[in-house]
This record gives sequence, structure tokens and C-alpha cells, in this order.
Amino acid sequence: MRRSWLMVLSALALVVPSTSVARPSIDDPCREPGETAVILRASDGARLYGVEVGNGSVGVVLAHQYGSSHCEFMPFARELAGLGYRTLSIDLRGDGASRVGRGAGTRLDRDIAAAVARLRADGATRIKLIGASMGATAVLVAAASIVPRVDGVVSLSAPATYNGLDALRAVKRSRVPARFLVGILDRPFATDARTLTRNALAEDKAILGLPGAVHGSSLLELPRGKAFVLAFLAK
Repeated sequence: MRRSWLMVLSALALVVPSTSVARPSIDDPCREPGETAVILRASDGARLYGVEVGNGSVGVVLAHQYGSSHCEFMPFARELAGLGYRTLSIDLRGDGASRVGRGAGTRLDRDIAAAVARLRADGATRIKLIGASMGATAVLVAAASIVPRVDGVVSLSAPATYNGLDALRAVKRSRVPARFLVGILDRPFATDARTLTRNALAEDKAILGLPGAVHGSSLLELPRGKAFVLAFLAK
């Protein structure tokens, strides 16, 4: 009997979609009633957690900065949902409730690809990516390789390279429309933002430098920064 149950469970495991598992039992103080907790599987086996908010046809993936979690972007995710977007804020591998599978390494771009697959499976027909700091490097790298191509990418203080990910190399071969937002005194990220913008292959690209050394998702707390991003999402 025990062997039979094991065979049944093994068979069920084969038909569970790689992008999500229903109703994950994770205690998440950042998730509010009505928001959907999801479990994702990256292509290399990394187990990822995220929260999906909204139900629009334009999906927005939100990727946090170093040492943070999906919680970082939840206020902005709710604001976007109120504007008609479908958002998915994820814990990148090794942070929050996301776990790194054996041999999964540090390929954060694969986490972004898993989030894009989830939003598309849930009905999003257009996808834009937003990342902060290391999350920005991840979305720039992912945007260069995801097929079908995503519709836009926003970098908030991306380092040109991070832990094996090379955003500069990625933007040189990516035609995905891109926006770069940075604090002009936030070194070396301000220099990296100028370099990334200058070298980006995309015809539709722009950079906005804001006063001070504000970094990552905190740039969205500045009115000009938020307006810059919202205008791009609405294109």
C-alpha cells in the first residue's frame, strides 16, 4: 500500500506546473487579504515565492534589491494594481521565502523568467520588468533572453555587473525598451546607469538622474522618479 501511494504522489508531481503551486502555506506578514501567494520554479530548480496583485492585461514583475524581499515593492505593487496592472513581486533566490535548489547558483535572471511565465499563464498579454539594484541587474539580463520578448524594462540603480550577471553585455544585444533611473550622487551606480544607457541597443531608451544619492526602490518615493516610471509603463 505504501508503495502504491508513493507511485501516485510521484505521478502527481509530474503534472504540477513548474510555474506555480496553489495555496502555499507561507506565513507572509506583507500579503494582504485578496492578494495571491504563489510558488514558482525557476528553470534550474530554484524554488521561489511571490505575491500577485491585480488582474490587468499588462503584467509587471518587481525584483527587489540586495538583502530585501518582495515586501519592498508591495506598496508600489498595490498602487499599480489600482491603476489596472497585474503585478508579481518576488523573493529572489536566497532571500525571503525563496530557496536555492542544488546547483542553482546565482542566476537571478532565471527567477525573473519564472515570474514572467506565471504572469503570462495568468492572462497578461504584455509584460514589463522593474528591478532595484541587484534586482535591476537581474531584469536587464533577463530582458535580453526571455522569449517571447518582454515589452519593457526599468532599472532602478542597477550595477553594470552583479555576482556573475552582466547587465552591460545584456543591454548591448537587447532591443527591449528601457528606462534607467538613478541618484546622481549614488556612486558607482550613477556611472553605471550612464554606461548602460549609452550602450543599450534599444532605440527606445532614456535615463533620469535625480538629485542626491537615493538608491533602488527608494527612487520611486520621489515624485519625478515615480512619474518617470509610470509614464513608461503606460506606453
